[in-house]
Amino acid sequence: MLRSSSFSAISLLTTLCILQLWLDDVKADINCTKYSGKSCKDCVEVSGCSYCEPTKECEAGSLVTKTLQKSCEGQEWMTKQCLVSGRVLLIALPVTGFVVLVTLACCIYCCCCRKKKERGPSKEDAKWRKKRQDMTSKHKEKESERQEKRDEIRKKYGLQDV
Repeated sequence: MLRSSSFSAISLLTTLCILQLWLDDVKADINCTKYSGKSCKDCVEVSGCSYCEPTKECEAGSLVTKTLQKSCEGQEWMTKQCLVSGRVLLIALPVTGFVVLVTLACCIYCCCCRKKKERGPSKEDAKWRKKRQDMTSKHKEKESERQEKRDEIRKKYGLQDV
């Protein structure tokens, strides 16, 4: 159950990300060139526009398409913000997402293991206990058989008082 729900969540997130990238490209018919030469803030406030820092140009398109086209010197695209270059975002965001997913998977795994331990002994523990009880009972039976034989020998030779 857990695997199918996590797979569904991952596929939904992937679909939404692809849809968002596609929608950014659809909005590209906006005239962003009129913001060229102005500040980064003016350009990125318009949805669908990206700002090239070295050339001070504002062009339509998403961060991904601009980076793939390599139309900006040094790949210093700014999209939707002016603090971090797009090149850094293309590396940092997937790495951060991966770290978050791995951390989440570890937390879920740990929680499931703890719940399993809280439920009670596992089948292996039950088998081990049963085997241990069988060994203990066999040991007691053999010990009693040996004691009987010792008593018979003592009786036979008249050593019962010792």
